Order: sequence, then C-alpha cells, then structure tokens
Amino acid sequence: MLRRSWLAAASAVFCILTVLVVLAPYMAPYGSFAHLDGSAGYVDNGWPGHGPAGLLYLLGDVFCHQEWDRSYVLNGSQMPVCIRDVGILVGLAVGFAACLLLDRRLSDRRYAVVGVCLVAVMVAEWTMEGIVGDMPVPRLLSGVSCGVGASLFLSWLLYWDNKNDVPE
Repeated sequence: MLRRSWLAAASAVFCILTVLVVLAPYMAPYGSFAHLDGSAGYVDNGWPGHGPAGLLYLLGDVFCHQEWDRSYVLNGSQMPVCIRDVGILVGLAVGFAACLLLDRRLSDRRYAVVGVCLVAVMVAEWTMEGIVGDMPVPRLLSGVSCGVGASLFLSWLLYWDNKNDVPE
C-alpha cells in the first residue's frame, strides 16, 4: 500500500506542477516574462514582485535555460521552462499515473529496460539536434518519452525486490 501511495503522490505532484507551469504566463500581465535566456543551475533573472508566477519562473530559472526560441509563448510570455522540459513534466505526470494502474507488475525487470530505452530517446534527440537543428515537435515528444521512461524506471525501483535477483 505504501508503494501505491508514493506513486499517487508523485503523480499528483507532477500533474499539479504541469498545470501550474502552463498557467504561470497567465498569472501576470501580458508579456511580463519574455526573453529570459540564461543558464540552468543558477538564477539569471530577478523574480521578486511577481507573486506565485515569480516562484514558478524562479524554479524554471534554476532548472532550465529558458531560451526564448525554445519555449512556448502564452499570454505574450514564455513559459517558465522550455519545450523539452514541458514534455518531461507531462511525461512524468502521465507516466506515474500509468504506473498506478500497473501496480505490482512493476517489479518485472522489463519495465526498467523500457524506462531506460524511453529516456535514451531524449538523449538521441538531443544528440541529433546538433546535426539537424532545433525542431520543437521532436523536442516535446522526446521530453514526454523521457518523462514516461523516468517514471517507469523510478517506479520499478520502488517495486524492485533485490532478494529475488540474488542467487543463493
């Protein structure tokens, strides 16, 4: 039961976070957040005075590069995270919800392998981006693939019983 509770909590957190990221551009006046280009890992922009939207953009500032050309624009503002990160959030929300349905079957090692393969799709897209250029739809889809794959792999870890995998 505890495992299902973890999956339900993860699903709820990522569903709420995804909705908030989509709503964030609408939480401030038109065009408040534009051309935020920066670097992931530290704060490039100032966010005080923007209320709840500022907190979401601060999180995006820390975890995403927020490049204008690689972000969806809503209400004249770019979203707090790039297209690929939106896909990852959607994939995590959908993936953890699907894992709730799979429940005990998640102990099967095949789910871990499928999860790793789905994450590898994003790595392949990221690698190909340097060759074929930036394409928004593949960025979004590879992000969704990565999110679903990560949720499958993490859920498998939650259900994995290493006592059954060690020969006696």
